[in-house]
Amino acid sequence: MATHGERHVVGYKPADTNQGWGAALFICALTTALAISAFVIHKQTYKDPTDPRTPNVHQMADYEGAQHSPAAAEH
Repeated sequence: MATHGERHVVGYKPADTNQGWGAALFICALTTALAISAFVIHKQTYKDPTDPRTPNVHQMADYEGAQHSPAAAEH
C-alpha cells in the first residue's frame, strides 16, 4: 500500500497559518487613515516661510531683545 505523504503522529497538530489577517488588515487601514489625515492637516496648516502673510519672527525677536537689553544692564 502506498503512502501519500502525511502520516498521523501522536500529539502533532498542524499549524493554522490563516489566522491574523483581520488584525493585519485593520493595522493597514489604520496606517492609511493616519497618513491621509496627516497629509490633509499639513496641507491646511502649513505656511511657507517666504509667504508675505507670515509674521517675521526674526524682527520680533530683535525688537524684544532691544527692549530687554537695558533692563538686563540695570541688574
